[in-house]
Amino acid sequence: MLRFLLCAVIFSLSFLTLSAQSVNDYRTNGSNGNWTNVSIWEVYNGTVWVAATNYPGQIAGTNAVSIEGNSEITINSNIPNSFISLTIGPGILFVSADSSLDTPLITLITGGEAEWTSNNTDLSLPANASIIIDGGNLVEDNPCNATKTITIGGTVYASCNGGGGGVNYDFDDINTGGGTLSVAPSSNAPICSGQTLTLFANPAGAGSTGATFSWLGTGPGGYSFNATAQNPTESSITISGTYTYTVTITDGDGNGNTNTNTIDVIVNNAPNAPVSNGNQIVCRGITGTLTATVNVGETIDWYNTASGGTPLLTGNTSYSTAVAGSYYAEARNTTTGCISISRIGVILSNKSCKVITNRRITFRVHSGVIGPSGALTTDMIVNFFDDGQNGVGNPYQLQVQNNTAIGFSYQIWIQNVPYASIPGLSLINHTLNTINNGDGTYNYLFTSTSPLGAFQSRSITGSGSAPTPLGIGIACGCISFYKL
Repeated sequence: MLRFLLCAVIFSLSFLTLSAQSVNDYRTNGSNGNWTNVSIWEVYNGTVWVAATNYPGQIAGTNAVSIEGNSEITINSNIPNSFISLTIGPGILFVSADSSLDTPLITLITGGEAEWTSNNTDLSLPANASIIIDGGNLVEDNPCNATKTITIGGTVYASCNGGGGGVNYDFDDINTGGGTLSVAPSSNAPICSGQTLTLFANPAGAGSTGATFSWLGTGPGGYSFNATAQNPTESSITISGTYTYTVTITDGDGNGNTNTNTIDVIVNNAPNAPVSNGNQIVCRGITGTLTATVNVGETIDWYNTASGGTPLLTGNTSYSTAVAGSYYAEARNTTTGCISISRIGVILSNKSCKVITNRRITFRVHSGVIGPSGALTTDMIVNFFDDGQNGVGNPYQLQVQNNTAIGFSYQIWIQNVPYASIPGLSLINHTLNTINNGDGTYNYLFTSTSPLGAFQSRSITGSGSAPTPLGIGIACGCISFYKL
């Protein structure tokens, strides 16, 4: 299964090479010839394929190379510069004399072959290079003998028939095993600090069954890691940054062959828990809005549990509900998806509230003193009024409701309150005139700036500390309503 997965990955990479090219990718143009014959190659210039002016690996900067279009390419020399990969198929690579390719990966896909046409011929690859068999094959005839070899990292890895002193594998082992011994490490990254990282070796090729593994890791802050499991996990990463993990596989055949590969892992910062904007107390049956604050680039997901559970609401810094209880805000980075390690609790409490209308309907009328100009009405009610009588943690709130099926504009007239201003007042669809009664009390005249719809409610709120001196609730001043 692991070999299949790796082959699937390599096939995908090969497909991407052919369908999503990069600058300085090379491919054959359908012609046959020697690798060093420039006329058989095309190069991708970033827009289109054009005739090459040098062969792949002749100068530095070659990316992926592919032999395709049923081209037959012969190699009989050392190619001087490295390139990312070689994909063969449909087509063939003939090795006619000792040669070397400085590439970490050769993939033989369907219709792709590599054939040694002369005795005493070796194809040399750099240390930790891999040959992947993904539908293609190494040719085992013409004829097959011990003098046709593959060398990896200076050591003869395989001969065509497995003969020759110290040779571990034959071409059939490589064909049936899915390639040479290899690892292609991957992970569940990117992750967030505090999350568990899982590393995958993805072993493949001859000798991968029963193989052993060695992992080494380095990262920010002097971080180090080692493990011998095929797919180890790591849960102690607390610093964001790039971490590098190197895995070495040793074959399970007892031949001592190894392959090493490296992967970089990105760890993103987990955001801090949100900061609560305070618990809320509302009248029973009235919806309250809980809010919390997060940093720029973050949002909040709301839960009814301190950990785990299903979100009640996602992507909002406020949550509205009429149900009393404890609610929990979890910060989430909108780019990385990282969430805060902990949640902050915010409590919504209920209390009983009286509904009043037009108590003590008297007010001072002086020449030039501002007062209501509409018609006195009982078509409005107070849903909630808190002017500090419940302590400094409860800012000013006044919620009124149109108690009829017809919308109208209105005035709210509040008399004889013991404070001249309300901290952080948010009028929300009202204007305000304040009248000094000259005896240490004040009258407020709130005038709507837009009609209040049928049975709709509207609030006037303050923030921060309660007004000073504290009021004594609804009884601290009469509240009257006037239609305009």
